[in-house]
Amino acid sequence: MMSNFRKLGVGLLGLGLFISAAASAQTLERIKKADTIKLGFIDRAAPYSSLGADGKPVGYAIEVCQVVVDAVRVKLSQPGLNVRYVALKAEEAEETVSQGGVDLLCTATVETLKRRERMSYSVPIVSGGIGVLLRVDAAQSLRDVLSGKPARSGPVWRGTVNGGLSNHTYAVRAGTATEAWVREQTRRLGVTVNAITVDDYGKGIELVRARQADAFFGERALLKDYVQRNKLGGEVLVLERRFAAEPLGLAMARNEDDLRLLVDGALSRLLRSPDFAKLYERHFGPLDEASRLIYTGFALP
Repeated sequence: MMSNFRKLGVGLLGLGLFISAAASAQTLERIKKADTIKLGFIDRAAPYSSLGADGKPVGYAIEVCQVVVDAVRVKLSQPGLNVRYVALKAEEAEETVSQGGVDLLCTATVETLKRRERMSYSVPIVSGGIGVLLRVDAAQSLRDVLSGKPARSGPVWRGTVNGGLSNHTYAVRAGTATEAWVREQTRRLGVTVNAITVDDYGKGIELVRARQADAFFGERALLKDYVQRNKLGGEVLVLERRFAAEPLGLAMARNEDDLRLLVDGALSRLLRSPDFAKLYERHFGPLDEASRLIYTGFALP
């Protein structure tokens, strides 16, 4: 009896592997048959992705995805492969990707265990991190605390419980890894705060400008880009401190092993190439030596 159960288990395992491999092959076959690759992107997520003045998607992740497209064209021997961009709302991106509505999400997002239940991720394409935006006239005590300066005594977070973090209103984008991080920090430290969730960065920053929130936590690169693009430097500022590192990658449906291998190969070559520094500089500024080593480390050998 036990032997039969073992045989059944091996058989089911083999069937599962077969189905997984078949699903993986189907995406590239579908792309080849349709002569089109569908790339999803989230608008208003600059510098990673957004709609340009001409109505076409632009941004760092969009350019990175073009490298992937070139690799797919070579793999499928289809140099004229068409590219179809699909604009997605942030709240619908995960569902669309997981259901195969797009072949690749060309907006850099954080890989989490929860997201991995439905999607696969490429190697990281950017070293992101949680930042915070304040008004330029914010209380010095709050600025000091959020900049990491010890308040009174003890470790930064623990020592600031009574020195600036409590009794404030913080805004954060709903459903993000940043929201989970903010809530965990406030829970762990026992601080009393009012957390407001918003559905895009513009709304969160407007809350700070209107003095309805004392600070807005979010992806630091997105905060800085928004301030620069909208010329808000005289009203708000993004602190230099990065609260947590967040490697961001490109998402695709689960069990897409062949596609993921192709994507990771293209990205790894890009991250090691001399052209990467130029691409990075166009969107984030000069690539220093320490950062260069980080990105080289993201590449697979």
